Amino acid sequence: MNKAVYAGSFDPITNGHLWMIEQGAKLFGKLVVAIGVNPDKKHAFSLDERLTMLRKTTRNFSNVTVESFENNFLVNYASSVNAQYVLRGIRSVGDYEYEREMRYINTDLNSDITTIFLTPPREIAEISSSLIKGLVGPEGWEEVIEGYIPRNVYNKFLTKFNGLHTGWNSLWSAINAKGNSESVYNEIINLYGEPARAYHNLVHIAHALRECATIKGLLTNPSQVEAAIWFHDAVYNTSAKDNEDKSAQLAQKKLSEAGLPEQFVTNVSQLILATKHTNIPQDKDAQYIIDIDLAILGKTAKEFDEYERDIRDEYAWVPEEQFKQGRRAILKSFLERPSLYTTGFFKEKYEKEARKNLERSITQLS
Repeated sequence: MNKAVYAGSFDPITNGHLWMIEQGAKLFGKLVVAIGVNPDKKHAFSLDERLTMLRKTTRNFSNVTVESFENNFLVNYASSVNAQYVLRGIRSVGDYEYEREMRYINTDLNSDITTIFLTPPREIAEISSSLIKGLVGPEGWEEVIEGYIPRNVYNKFLTKFNGLHTGWNSLWSAINAKGNSESVYNEIINLYGEPARAYHNLVHIAHALRECATIKGLLTNPSQVEAAIWFHDAVYNTSAKDNEDKSAQLAQKKLSEAGLPEQFVTNVSQLILATKHTNIPQDKDAQYIIDIDLAILGKTAKEFDEYERDIRDEYAWVPEEQFKQGRRAILKSFLERPSLYTTGFFKEKYEKEARKNLERSITQLS
């Protein structure tokens, strides 16, 4: 079976890297994606972080493995893992000149290893790890970089570089909360950063906050809805049945300690409990927050399918057939509703695509 190595620093992995991996997985029987370790080079993400991100990103390619190597020429490493090919990407004339020279050197070192060049599509040709890192910082960077990196990498950026910090501070100020906002923020970030989370992480919160921003004028109490979004999945254990209850309790505790009025705290708690999705609430803001929580169902097929894979990862402890049976039941229960969304805004925006996504997923699970 032919085997290739695709190597880089992957600090971080980008959609350009992902395209190369997808093509490599099609071209070769086996593909080793290898992080070349340079101990003298400063990286934004540790080796363990990069390995974890790569493994999550490549989880759907059965013929792809992720490794690392240090103090070795790439061609010699390829030989050590019994690969016959080295896969390299060409994004520019500068890349071509450098890779051509390296190809000749590699041939001198080991003529049995063949270098294969691929040129990515125009829309991702300029994406590089350095570019992504250089975009972090200015206002709005969180939305700018999302289109260039895989979801799990985006979550890592939000966690590591305080991606939602400005929004949290704005909310804290808007509701006249007292006390140490940083300690509450850090506690929430740590909860959403738990390693077992694949979908219910900071990306979910970022997306929910963006959905909330688009309907702010339709809400009765926008600040209460925003606060509920921050806390609604703060406690998340896939083997428990009381996540929303505990998340509501955490919100009650933190908001009460921050001196918020009792009615505000109660309303936020009720909004969080509405995300159990057990019934259709009468309160308008509660209807909007449950629709926000289900917005993922109506996203593009690619986004929805990734969501389904993330949910499977979160329930990795459940045997395959048991998971399929339970997941089918949940998705069917949504599909059997007269409408997946409660509000007119979200019905128009997501209903049609959501039904197609659910039908396709149920078929695949069967």
